[in-house]
Amino acid sequence: MNTKDELRALRAADRRKQNWITIAIIGLGALLVTGVLIIPSLKKVEVKSNPRPMADFDSMGDMNAKVQVEEFSDFQCPYCKQFATEMEATYVEQYVETGKVHWKFITYSFIGEESVKAAEAAYCAADQGKFWEYHDLLFANQNGENQGTFNQKLFLQMAKDLSLDVTTFQACIDKSTYAQKVTDNMNYGQSRGVNGTPYFLVNDKLVDSGNLKAAIEEALKAE
Repeated sequence: MNTKDELRALRAADRRKQNWITIAIIGLGALLVTGVLIIPSLKKVEVKSNPRPMADFDSMGDMNAKVQVEEFSDFQCPYCKQFATEMEATYVEQYVETGKVHWKFITYSFIGEESVKAAEAAYCAADQGKFWEYHDLLFANQNGENQGTFNQKLFLQMAKDLSLDVTTFQACIDKSTYAQKVTDNMNYGQSRGVNGTPYFLVNDKLVDSGNLKAAIEEALKAE
């Protein structure tokens, strides 16, 4: 091979090397982007909260309403998310806004430690008048059970998204301010026969979501 041939071969090899470097960089970039997208704790979900008339901490509606509904729910429960995002608004419109029902949300955190921590975070948000908004964000960010989704980083990010006093919120989390309340909720639910979620007490009658409307109507008609 003469000198010109050698130069051409070297240049061709160099071009191939550069091409492989370019491909590698593109591939690495794609992996990094994909990695960011699939990390649950970094997921940001835009949520428009439904109106909750006469909201007070973890309840809504007229406290003296004829029908009292207690909802037992776990923030990691997919059926609870389905109820919250697809059905709750209808009940609020038909029964809570009209003054017929007082509705209270009770955490029943049986799926795992992430459920417990999410419940505590929701009550810390309630201290600043944002329980229901935080409730909506938790369900919107649900990503399977015990997958590491509900962690301190996500809790703080959601607090920021809701313009909470983050220092106060963090202190509430760090002190486990609502740990006992979350435990008490579990004990209360178990004492009333709750063994899963979502379940509802309608004037002391325990029903699942499929029988909720009928139970409310029956309670409204009762003397």
